[in-house]
Amino acid sequence: MDKQKYSIVKKDCIKWMNAQKPMLVDCVITSPPYNLKIKYANYNDSIPRKKYLEWLGEVSSSLKRVLKDKGQIFLNMGYSNTDPFVAMDVAQIFRKDFILQNHFTWVKHIKVNETSHGIYKPISSNRYASATTESIFHFTKKGDVKVNRLSIGHRNKTHPLYPELYSEGRYIAITRRKIAKRMKYANYKDVLANASKKEIDFFYKELKKNLKEKPYVPGKKKCIGNAWYIPYVPTSRLSKQVGVEKGHNYRKNARADHPATFPEQLSTQCIKFSGIKKGSLVYDPFLGTGTTLVSAVKNKMIGIGTEINTSYINFARKRIQNTK
Repeated sequence: MDKQKYSIVKKDCIKWMNAQKPMLVDCVITSPPYNLKIKYANYNDSIPRKKYLEWLGEVSSSLKRVLKDKGQIFLNMGYSNTDPFVAMDVAQIFRKDFILQNHFTWVKHIKVNETSHGIYKPISSNRYASATTESIFHFTKKGDVKVNRLSIGHRNKTHPLYPELYSEGRYIAITRRKIAKRMKYANYKDVLANASKKEIDFFYKELKKNLKEKPYVPGKKKCIGNAWYIPYVPTSRLSKQVGVEKGHNYRKNARADHPATFPEQLSTQCIKFSGIKKGSLVYDPFLGTGTTLVSAVKNKMIGIGTEINTSYINFARKRIQNTK
């Protein structure tokens, strides 16, 4: 891995940002502590809400200073059943400096029909459902940044149960309906039943013209919505990046004892959606175990991360160096 492509700084993120020149960063991808009593190595994740929000307010102000005018922030925030508003409270703090351009829901586990997808942490409560989602707040300075939606889109394909949904026939039917609407008719059948011969001839002429100019493309990508299904990464997969063998404290060592890592696919999806060019600077103020930098380097970006925990830093460096 090219060492020039990333930099890890052991320093408080606010102090580091305030020492940098303004408008340096193209994209920020981060997940701050949630203040939900999560056991980090050397950080107290249970401080008074007012103090917690004031601190993140300072982070937000510092980010505004170092972020370019067309820069973007992807802020991952979770919640708990006993504190369901913490993510929204943090988003309100960032609203003082930024515009919320998009709000994504990270779906870690979902059941579709009779099939369960993903992994979640079960709970023993008889009052709550397991929390299987988190928020990704997409902030920009003015809410006018163009993004690359199709970069994370899906391709048209035939559905095994409903082939007509993605077929060429379906595409033609949609085109016919659009032309009928332009002619002030409800649909294709309405044209055939009530239009004059001259209008019907015009309809077929327009249909032929439209299909020639914009033919059906089987592999064309469609944009996905704001619900991102990205399963949580099993410890066994993450451990391969750092060479951790199974045995005593396997799960602890495979994540550097970090209790709240997010999957590489999540940070990669943020980079692709942002549409930033190769060589852009991606920054994570709360680097943790280095997931954002792994994605940045793989996508030919320049990655910078700040972190105060030495064990997390060492883990992140090893992980990035082992990334192919």
